Amino acid sequence: MLQKIGDVLHGFTVTRVRESEELGGRIVEMTYQQTGTELVWIDNGMENKLFSVAFKTLPEDSTGVFHILEHSVLCGSKKYPVREPFVELLKSSMNTFLNAMTFPDKTMYPVSSRNTRDFLNLTEVYLDAVFAPAILQNPNIFYQEGWHIEQDADGKLSYKGVVFNEMKGALSSPDELASYQLMSMLFPDNAYGFNSGGDPAVIPSLTYEQFKETYHRFYHPSNARIYLDGAIPVEETFALLEEYLSQFTKSDALPVLTEQTPVSGTKTICYDLAKDESPENKSNLTIGRIIGSWKDRTKLLAVSVMLDAFAVSNETPLKRAILSAGLAQEMDIFVEDSIAQPYLQIHLKNVADGRADEILPLLRETVTGLLEQGLDRTALEASANRIEFRLLEPAEPQALERCISCMNSWLHGGDPLLYLVYHEHFVKIREMIAAGEFDALMRELFLDESGTAVLYSQPSHTRGEELLQDEADRLAAIHEGWTDADFDANTQLNAALQAWQQTPDTPEQLATLPQLPISEVSDQPTWPVTAERSELGVPVLFHPAPCRGIVHIALSFALTDFSLDELKLLTHAGNLFGKLKTANYSALDLQRTLKSTVGRLETGVEVTAKKNQDDVCTPVFSVRCSVLKEKLPEAFRLMLEVMQTTDFSEKDKIREIITQINEQFRQMSVMAGHGLGMNSVLSRYSARGAVRSALSGYPAMKRTQALVKQFDAEYDAFAALFVRMRDALCRKRLVFASITAAEDADITPLLQALPEGDAVPAAAAYAEALPEKMGCRIPAQIGFAVQGYRMKSSGMQYDAGWRVAAKLISLSYLWNVVRVQGGAYGTGISALPDSSIFTYSYRDPSPAKSLAANGGISDYIRQFCESGEPIDKFIISTVSDEDPLRSPRDEGLLADGLWVSGKTREELAAERRQMLSVTRESLLESCKVWDTFAEKGAVCVVAAENQLADCDGLDVLE
Repeated sequence: MLQKIGDVLHGFTVTRVRESEELGGRIVEMTYQQTGTELVWIDNGMENKLFSVAFKTLPEDSTGVFHILEHSVLCGSKKYPVREPFVELLKSSMNTFLNAMTFPDKTMYPVSSRNTRDFLNLTEVYLDAVFAPAILQNPNIFYQEGWHIEQDADGKLSYKGVVFNEMKGALSSPDELASYQLMSMLFPDNAYGFNSGGDPAVIPSLTYEQFKETYHRFYHPSNARIYLDGAIPVEETFALLEEYLSQFTKSDALPVLTEQTPVSGTKTICYDLAKDESPENKSNLTIGRIIGSWKDRTKLLAVSVMLDAFAVSNETPLKRAILSAGLAQEMDIFVEDSIAQPYLQIHLKNVADGRADEILPLLRETVTGLLEQGLDRTALEASANRIEFRLLEPAEPQALERCISCMNSWLHGGDPLLYLVYHEHFVKIREMIAAGEFDALMRELFLDESGTAVLYSQPSHTRGEELLQDEADRLAAIHEGWTDADFDANTQLNAALQAWQQTPDTPEQLATLPQLPISEVSDQPTWPVTAERSELGVPVLFHPAPCRGIVHIALSFALTDFSLDELKLLTHAGNLFGKLKTANYSALDLQRTLKSTVGRLETGVEVTAKKNQDDVCTPVFSVRCSVLKEKLPEAFRLMLEVMQTTDFSEKDKIREIITQINEQFRQMSVMAGHGLGMNSVLSRYSARGAVRSALSGYPAMKRTQALVKQFDAEYDAFAALFVRMRDALCRKRLVFASITAAEDADITPLLQALPEGDAVPAAAAYAEALPEKMGCRIPAQIGFAVQGYRMKSSGMQYDAGWRVAAKLISLSYLWNVVRVQGGAYGTGISALPDSSIFTYSYRDPSPAKSLAANGGISDYIRQFCESGEPIDKFIISTVSDEDPLRSPRDEGLLADGLWVSGKTREELAAERRQMLSVTRESLLESCKVWDTFAEKGAVCVVAAENQLADCDGLDVLE
């Protein structure tokens, strides 16, 4: 079936068939003749099956209409008239991926599953959603997902809407704001100059009628591209596709992207800086230029190789020039190659005051010097090796990555395989290196001054207030212009919206959705194979996995003799080991040698704990290396070089790294404050929670800030701490060593090279004393709210059935109350095996209301149990969550974690049985869990000052 050009199946005609060893099978290209819809199927036999439909969506303004459409078409359809089929699928399916995505020039709707029936169910619901959505008849969907105006009891107006609030959060990041503004400078005459996600200042100009008209123009099968991946059920899949596509005729009114002629320009903007931060040396500089076309795949890969070799890490020549001159604290440089006209972006953070205009001349001077000497071909070879190695081991979900990558060319009429296969490109790249052709590429990128956009971002303590005032002024003008009839109409709009949001789907509506029987779910959990042996007194674990010739090595050294305060500093180990000079290498030579020899060498401080241990845990220094089997001896030598001889004497280079980490923490609090909150609320309940917070939570962030401020005074002690840890690494500290590979490997030479050393306690006690109700102030217009509790603290032992209840609470209660009605972009609740429970909200306009919603969880559980709605669907999706897609390397990490915790296969099977045996009675019994959590749980709110003020009893930390 579908073997040759001209074969026809359900209206699809094969136009090309190719074999690809890199992709592991056939690539079948087809066209549905009636509509001209193109289809690509990667027939690689993989169990995970993916379907995606993508539309070429070119913005004509920054209203975010395609972003709102992305959300909205999944809110009900002709065949499935439930309020949110997307959420219902999250509740009931065994999906391995289920979402939708907006890009600058396309909108994609991908779903995947390992279960054949589930795959067909997901595909059908998504086809109905995109080609027969309820949005065309129900404006409430637009008001909920896009924007609407609410009025309070005093008549005050405010904007609400999921996308509206999401983009407020996104543009609170100085980096996101700069990227958006840079694109508007580079592409003033085409679609890329607009913010496809939407600008909150512009989103409210979009009307429902414009929204519907945009759908009709762009969501047509003639403008669609369908992607399939894996061992799909061919007959059933293509029959489904024909069922929908056959309802349309071909359209010639397809969107065409205008090619942008490169232009130069400069612009200055402001970004919001926290009031307690000094604006000194806090400006940013962003430089960009269009560098080619989507057709230039080899060139774009070559640029990535060149940047990796000469500009990405601190020790590469271009970045080193900037750092050593004191012009900026950080420089990020990359190529955005997912659009029709790829561009180079250089983003410099915390630029020295008054010196921004020195940066481009210094970069060009440095490039000129490199070209006069001739580019280092060894460095280029090393970077090419590293990038090609990473392509050998794709991350999961790899089918989704292929789907997205193929669009880089296919969307613009090119070969779908152009961005999927890479061997021939690297052959050409190595030929370019040998022929010295990278010199011309370097000259083109950095010495050609035409078409360069330069964006200055200045810090402002008042930008946030000014944006809020601008919004208030716009609303005041609307208020002033409204008649009584307008107020009445808006009141009716909100009443209708609220009534729709609060009206549950009927049993008849829910019954329209396809359901898997619970018999599809296995009662046996996935269990990775581990063979354990002892070598030189060290537990050695072997995890067999198909690794394509790669061997993954892991070492885990106990650090139980280091205090919590010391761990707050040792958390920086992953950014220092492998980045500083060693006994036999400069930092730059070490990084180039690592790139040419190993695919990955990562270090870091982590925390582990045995099951049922709360008062003690084991912080560890982890070393992980991925390498081709034939290079194992060299990898062992380099691992030992890094572990045993890293030099901590270069004060200024360490200062640079710590300053960069400090900036990352600052960005994290604005963009992912819920993560900060989770670490904080759970830190008080266990030793593991305390250490995790010390390594990546609020204590780590504040300790890093203090270290930066008093680095000169603290440096000697800081360096001595790292020397002490480095010199303590020995065999007797090894918790384990592990190997993940197709065949076992001999790591005895590596273990023999480690000193025997002295043993340390297997575990140690740690405690953190953060406030029970804490607030963290950030410069943003949205916030994050987290509440967490350890149920063991009230004598309640973990039951895996709580996870089923948490799925129900997340998707049926919190989704509706916090996201749909409250306007937060994300929300959820998690129940962990250590009995910890936490809720979170993400990019939330009203964190206080989200926290209050926790008090209604038990009432909702009771209402659900009275409703008669089936429980099986929640059980199915919860069990499915336990077995996500994992790469071979991830399988090894999972196996390591299970071994360390002491959890057995039988215990996992018992938890699986608890999930499968959830009943209405057990759900009702769990209400005491949720009531106790809501009453006693610790709270952390990461938000703007006005939002923190709305939350009672917070101890706001600076």
